[in-house]
Amino acid sequence: MKTKNALWGILLVFGFLFSGCPADEEPSTPDDEPTTGKSAAPAITAQPASGYYEIGGTAPTLTVTAEASDGGTLTYQWYKASSSTTSGGTVIAGATEPAYQPTDAEAGTYYYYVVVTNTTDEQDPSTRSSNPVSIKVTASGQSAFTTEGRTLTFNPAVEHQYVRGFGGMSNVWTSPDMTVKDIDTLFSPDGLGMNMLRICVYPYMDNLFDGTEAGDPEVGNRRTHADYYELVKRVNSYGGYVLASPWTPPAEFKEPPQREDGKLLPQFYAQYAQHLRDFCQRMYDNGAPIYVISIQNEPNWEGGYDGCRWSGGEMRDFFKQVGRFTTTPTKIPGYGGGKAADYVLTMNGESANTPSINNEALDDPVSRAAIDVIGRHIYGERTTKYTKGLDMGYEVWMTEINTNSGNAASYPQDSTWPFVWTFINDVHNCLNNNDESAFIYWYSKRFYALIGDGQYGTENGVPTYRGWALSQFAKFATDTTRIDLTASGGLTINTSTTMNVGLKVTAYKSMDGNSLSMVLINPTDTAYGDVEIKLPDGFTATSAYGMKTNNDNKGVGEPVFLSPEGDSGYINLPASTIISVKFTK
Repeated sequence: MKTKNALWGILLVFGFLFSGCPADEEPSTPDDEPTTGKSAAPAITAQPASGYYEIGGTAPTLTVTAEASDGGTLTYQWYKASSSTTSGGTVIAGATEPAYQPTDAEAGTYYYYVVVTNTTDEQDPSTRSSNPVSIKVTASGQSAFTTEGRTLTFNPAVEHQYVRGFGGMSNVWTSPDMTVKDIDTLFSPDGLGMNMLRICVYPYMDNLFDGTEAGDPEVGNRRTHADYYELVKRVNSYGGYVLASPWTPPAEFKEPPQREDGKLLPQFYAQYAQHLRDFCQRMYDNGAPIYVISIQNEPNWEGGYDGCRWSGGEMRDFFKQVGRFTTTPTKIPGYGGGKAADYVLTMNGESANTPSINNEALDDPVSRAAIDVIGRHIYGERTTKYTKGLDMGYEVWMTEINTNSGNAASYPQDSTWPFVWTFINDVHNCLNNNDESAFIYWYSKRFYALIGDGQYGTENGVPTYRGWALSQFAKFATDTTRIDLTASGGLTINTSTTMNVGLKVTAYKSMDGNSLSMVLINPTDTAYGDVEIKLPDGFTATSAYGMKTNNDNKGVGEPVFLSPEGDSGYINLPASTIISVKFTK
């Protein structure tokens, strides 16, 4: 893949409101430690695996591997619980080593977890809990699982696109500002585990910080953004990626000379490129370097708000004239994926729909050489694969989609579980049908978004069902290659792009080939029961774990029972549930 190496408008689709903005109107050390201790939080590098055995047989040994980045002393304590949880368990006396072998002698399912504590010298300790695990004990001769042949099998030999990650947009206009604490909730491994943030490039950046923007009668109620740099720094600290998108060039570069819609005049192409360069340099100078910058949000959409319309030929001509403006005349350093980048990557104008608007720029070798990433939105064209960009070796990023019910009377339902399915179906289609490498939702923080803003039944800064649904992908599919899988034994994977019509499954392998994962989406009322997941020949797993989200659970640990041979695992798939699983060598 090429880059792997190197609003207010309303659109009514499928009975839902999809727009570039809600219809009713935004490197440092992460503080992600689960306790307030001064010692570094221990990192668990290998999780224990659930297992099973017959009464009178030998129980599988539960083993955890952890390390302390500050060289502290690690201690361990195993707990037994009454459910799949990592809190409120009962201390197991004497179980203070990295490995523990259960002693359950009666048939049943038992739950365990271990708390790892790091203590550095005399500093306050910090702790981290393992994933919850389960041990199933069966009577002699009794099968631990009833799959009735229901089987999913990984096929890593057939590869599709690289999957870079998942996230959302920082709030732009009059919606509640995001805070650094919100970034922690979104990006921390102990939170939702996102890794992508989209921010707005404002036409007059200085005004954001001196208050001018908030009082400008021409643009309405825009506020200062006190945490603008800090949000980006925090994302970078988590190893994330930041995309910056402009809604409009400065008004004086346009005809008519206004912020709403209009056109960028060709005689100002060089000045606009410099404007974008200056933004990238400003971010770097303030310790908040970004990964990629686009030239325009929705160049093919006239919305009556901040915007600028470009034809395909105009985008081609812009890149032909200015080239990759982040490297000419000098390179402006970027940052993404936890490491410095030689320069900030460039993105085409992110189409509102019809990604073919980029064809002219890609067909010209001069302009094509200046474009690093393809961005597109899926309003109205949710399942249109941008084949030209993919065939040329580009990562195609889905950088915006908004799904809400369209009016204040129905807004309270947007954050409920039944309204997850349209949202998560978009994610599945982007990955499985469109071969896209990133899914970036519209607002990160809103009552219909990944975390709530305190309106319409949501809690301010608290993850929503949608947030936990996207977390299933963020924690199990980020930085992977999507691969094929097969189903058998009466288990059918639905390949329709329509929601709520059957089980949908995608599979992934890590870049080093040491782990395999699946995300299973069951929007139906059918409970599938036990399902066997078979690993490919030559892949022997030493650990396996899962996560579940449904109406009663948000991102809770879910047992994946690993076979003694390490060649398969077993899960239980209820109705109306999303379950993700990962197997590691």
